[in-house]
Amino acid sequence: MDQIIEILRKIELPIKYENLCRNYSNFEKRANLKAKEVEPCIRSHDQNFKYVAKDSVFLKEVSYEGYTVRFFISFKGGIIDFSYLIWKEGENQNYHKGRLATLAELIDPQFDQKVKYKTPIATSLDDFSQILSEIFRLFEAFIRHFTVVVKYS
Repeated sequence: MDQIIEILRKIELPIKYENLCRNYSNFEKRANLKAKEVEPCIRSHDQNFKYVAKDSVFLKEVSYEGYTVRFFISFKGGIIDFSYLIWKEGENQNYHKGRLATLAELIDPQFDQKVKYKTPIATSLDDFSQILSEIFRLFEAFIRHFTVVVKYS
């Protein structure tokens, strides 16, 4: 877990996620987006995300050197949540999971005092797309750093 936290510090997760939560915080005007509306938006950022209707979530898996990183995007009533699972095949002690809001708060204990809501809130499909753009940049930076850490550990 320490390596993951260090990667998240390097990519400045708390600061960038805080900015998203501040910039997209209009709860009263949140958009009730449906999966059919957001799917093209998600796929325009990354074709490898799959929709799992049973869980109402989009997910993507990336594997490297026996590790699997599964990234989730869920949304309801304009509220967008992001979480992940990381595991190494055959090793339960290397299992990690978290939400970006929880991780931001773990790294910056003042995080929850700096934002009104701990998740970004989309008021439109355009907001949703802009939020995703930043999240995908964070996800890609995380994967780049993660593969280096795994390669040299």
